[in-house]
Amino acid sequence: MVAHSVTLLDHRDMVTAAAILAVQHAAYAVEAALIDYPALPPLRETAQTIRNSDEQFLGCREDGRLLGVLSFELLRERLHICRLAVHPDFVRRGVAGALLVSAENLTDRLTITVSTAERNTPAIALYTKHGYAITQHITTPDGLPLVLLTKTR
Repeated sequence: MVAHSVTLLDHRDMVTAAAILAVQHAAYAVEAALIDYPALPPLRETAQTIRNSDEQFLGCREDGRLLGVLSFELLRERLHICRLAVHPDFVRRGVAGALLVSAENLTDRLTITVSTAERNTPAIALYTKHGYAITQHITTPDGLPLVLLTKTR
């Protein structure tokens, strides 16, 4: 595992938004195939929707290249991870873990939540490795089973 540089990203900048989108589309295309759900909402986003987002974005870089992104919202009682995407060329190299730890270290909130598809076993394994537990099962209006994972510190 390589030490990665994780920083806050200015997602309102068009070049940064395009880089986030490229990583997100590559990562979520793999997830969509894994869970057999081609209508995954992050695949329909554009650089403009990322620029307009109220989420905060972290990026993990190596040699200037964006390897992965994590976005989150600081809610009154918790930090909620909205998206975590690692470019397929860089999976299993500690990128997702570095992003998770960095997001957790940004807040003093005791509860952190994230949701993912119930069939996304690699993501669930990552979150449970980092101390998250499945706390709720949800089904989207179009039938996609999700799990909510929670970490209490």
